Amino acid sequence: MIRTVRHTAVALVLAVAAPLFAASARAAEHPAQELVVDSTTEMLSILKNETDRIAAEPEYLEAKVEEIIVPNLDFNTMTKLAVGKFWRDADADQKTELVTEFKTLLLNTYTSAMTEYSGGTISFQPFRAEKRDDRAVVRSVFDRSGGQDVPVTYKLRDKDGWSIYDIEVDGLSLVTSYRTAFASEIRKGGVDGLLTTLRDRNGRS
Repeated sequence: MIRTVRHTAVALVLAVAAPLFAASARAAEHPAQELVVDSTTEMLSILKNETDRIAAEPEYLEAKVEEIIVPNLDFNTMTKLAVGKFWRDADADQKTELVTEFKTLLLNTYTSAMTEYSGGTISFQPFRAEKRDDRAVVRSVFDRSGGQDVPVTYKLRDKDGWSIYDIEVDGLSLVTSYRTAFASEIRKGGVDGLLTTLRDRNGRS
């Protein structure tokens, strides 16, 4: 089940990795846009200047992702949106574990995407304010080498600081792409069935 959305997930997570290879970064126009640009620029420096160390110490890249990227992602909201209407069926312990396992799944995919990615640039579009002051959308366009340009959108909310709760690539949402697969798993085996699948996928079985 989870494997069927991996291709989509890699494409979506590459949306976060893609700015690491941006030719240039637009000056920040809003705190949310600044968050996206600054964090990816910092990762770019590491990937470009510490190639040998990353190859020799895979755990170093994982640590840097944890330090630079993780604080900018709202895993609680991402998990709640991905689980959808079944979230209310989960008890407190299940919700905590769902967040933990989904976070692990996303970060494993993200780290893998960064080590595999090669080529392409991204440009950020001017920031446009949303109707709600606590919501923001950072828009960009990914220029694939030899391929068609792909719009990449980061959705953020301000809750004690800005954080990303969804990413869309060419109109396809990260959380929505998982929601269908998660719903299918829950219908078959309940929330515990989904947790078992996630543990297996994350190598925790």
